[in-house]
Amino acid sequence: MLLKFPAVSVLACALLTGWLVPVSAQTASAASPVTSQPQSLPPAVEAALQRAKVPREALSAMVVELDSPAKGTTKLAYRADEPANPASVMKLVTTYAALDLLGPAFQWETPVYMDAQPQDGALRGNVYIQGNGDPQLVLERLWLTMRRLRAMGVTVNVGDIVLDRSAFDIATRDAAKFDGEPWRPYNVAPDALLINFKAMNMRFVPDTAAGVARISYEPPMGSMQLPATVPLAPASTACGDWQGALKAELGEPAKIGFAGNFPSSCGEREWAIAPADPDGYAARAIEGMWRELGGKVTGTVRD
Repeated sequence: MLLKFPAVSVLACALLTGWLVPVSAQTASAASPVTSQPQSLPPAVEAALQRAKVPREALSAMVVELDSPAKGTTKLAYRADEPANPASVMKLVTTYAALDLLGPAFQWETPVYMDAQPQDGALRGNVYIQGNGDPQLVLERLWLTMRRLRAMGVTVNVGDIVLDRSAFDIATRDAAKFDGEPWRPYNVAPDALLINFKAMNMRFVPDTAAGVARISYEPPMGSMQLPATVPLAPASTACGDWQGALKAELGEPAKIGFAGNFPSSCGEREWAIAPADPDGYAARAIEGMWRELGGKVTGTVRD
């Protein structure tokens, strides 16, 4: 049996990240002749660079008029032809390619297969979830996927939940190589089954009467030891570097710990991290969500 669960389109991803505006501007300017090439920067920009102690040579800029009758007029071109590291602007290339090759109406689908029909609340077989590169398989859509399985009458899965991530051939990657902080969500690698950007959100809520901050986690994660509380710091402690004060222990794949405390003066706070063992994230998130919805599995969640 094959189920197809919520999909997201190329156009939706482009709109969510604001990529269509730069791409459209780039396309329009490329099609229009350049009529002037002013090379000086506006005084306000010069002043901002000086305040930030950024050298003028570190900046490249181009502003092109898109409206008639001045369409195509270059309002500003400062070092516009100088080669530079594209950095985050590189996403314009991939987004433009996706719109050109796949079209704005293309949708990613994440098929779910079952090798048996549910009977009396039990599925006597495996469930297979095939990742096809959907970049927006976030917490809410994972919940809906698992909820629809439950709505089909599956309470107990007498078998395994098998994850297919083979659509992407990704080389082994050191998440700490970029800046030495592998728990930062922006350091996660691509994945054909990229659930919730491989990020986990921790919410800290002070309970001064109990002397602790209560911790909740989203999404719920299976096969992980997650503390429910952390001690509060003395009442006079300023908020300051509250993340550093927690002394989080994030290096173990199946465990998160805190050796410090949380200042109550911070109030409620949230902290998004990428847990250790990113390759195991999808299995833990799917297992956690399945059990959160009352589902049971007698086997394992595995690749």
